[in-house]
Amino acid sequence: MEGYPTPSHSPISKERRDEIVAKERRAFVSIYCKVFTDSFSNEMVGKLATGTEIFNFLMKDAGQSFDENGELIPGDINLWYLGCNEKFGCLIYKDFVFSWDFGESSFDRVEAFCYLIYSDGMFTREQFETLMEKIQDGRLFDNMYDIPAYLKAKREGKPWVKTKEAYEFRQKMKSFVGRVKEHLEAEGFMFIDPV
Repeated sequence: MEGYPTPSHSPISKERRDEIVAKERRAFVSIYCKVFTDSFSNEMVGKLATGTEIFNFLMKDAGQSFDENGELIPGDINLWYLGCNEKFGCLIYKDFVFSWDFGESSFDRVEAFCYLIYSDGMFTREQFETLMEKIQDGRLFDNMYDIPAYLKAKREGKPWVKTKEAYEFRQKMKSFVGRVKEHLEAEGFMFIDPV
């Protein structure tokens, strides 16, 4: 092709190009779960965000963990509450929706959400691997009420053993919601499935 420069290899590595693209592209995302009395951040609800913005939000301290003296314990990242809250939530990436109801939170769902974003080129490999490590950490305690104790044990260098409550809290929540629904139906309320 006369008159055109001959293509050559870019002086920028493929990893660096991927990182630049991941920072610049934006996609629709909505990340939310109900924690306590609705104290989870709304920062990523219905937003066009870059992969880095999504990553930073998932890794950001949620500010929900306190010690016995009421002091904030740093390190309780948003990602963990998405995987082990007792109430409902929703993860949306473009047209893909991962939602759950009372007692149905799951780190498997959070992992699938992160993999979807990574496979679309929005997360760098390093970001994705960091998220996978944090998901594995979350699976160790698997109950949002155990996050403060987990962080304290980690800070003190003590081993963590998953609590009995971590194995039971989802079923307890489903049972509770079922009893409330039965009570309301007995009072004459009707439940309609919008789907």
